[in-house]
Amino acid sequence: MNEKPNNHLDEFNFLKNCFKSKSPHSWIFYGPEGVGKHKFTIDFIKEINKGINLHQCLFEINNTENTASINDVRELINQTTLTNSYNGKLKTFILIHSLDLLNINATNALLKMIEEPPGNTIIIILASNLKLIPKTIISRCLKLKFKANNSEHFINLKKHNFDNYLLCNDNPKVLDIFNNEEGERIKKTTLNILGSSRLNINEFMNLYNEINNDFKTYFLVVTHLIYYKLKQKILTDFQNFEKTRYALIYFDFLKNISLENLKIDKKKTLYLIFSEFFKYKLNINI
Repeated sequence: MNEKPNNHLDEFNFLKNCFKSKSPHSWIFYGPEGVGKHKFTIDFIKEINKGINLHQCLFEINNTENTASINDVRELINQTTLTNSYNGKLKTFILIHSLDLLNINATNALLKMIEEPPGNTIIIILASNLKLIPKTIISRCLKLKFKANNSEHFINLKKHNFDNYLLCNDNPKVLDIFNNEEGERIKKTTLNILGSSRLNINEFMNLYNEINNDFKTYFLVVTHLIYYKLKQKILTDFQNFEKTRYALIYFDFLKNISLENLKIDKKKTLYLIFSEFFKYKLNINI
């Protein structure tokens, strides 16, 4: 089972059993922000539709900075209907992010799709707070709760890669990412940017393209990496009071921008954190 996740095994096995029989077509995966719901869902879809390109079987709503409209929902219904008529054996998945951002018309169209789904289609809503989802939708979906990452799994990862543990700032999800191949690429590209004398646009675009497929998750990884490296710099050069003051100002900026829900343009957000970094000339010997 190549795509079986390292964590949330109970949830994974529960879903596997559900899909062996006639599975419910509408789900809500809910749990704390950053617990890994999106990555888990992608891995599970790969397991269900083995050997099938994700672009053939997965449609996502609100996974970009643009909030879906009623026309987007209707077009999605048409796309899934066409996909399923072309390949009746393929399970099509509709993954919905930030349901609370949809306007009333788009929400009603989604409700109708849940009540009368296209054939062989599974609808999954990702949520951090069930209170933000209309009760009419909750009542029509099966709910699956995702708990915080397993502490034993976290401790094992810590033992095997202590350097990455230091980088993750006690965040198990970030540690998981740092310990895989994609995380290593993101770390390398980010460190290349931070170690330059000025912001290299080519390196910046490389990083943006690497993290764009799951921006919220990987943005968290990038900010953790910047925070740790800058904290290291302060501790080794604490007598440079001006640099320390600038670093503390930047920490405050980074904290505030990380708390945003990233509804603004993703590329501009990423560019902003690096442009501020170089504005204060924090890159020296990082």
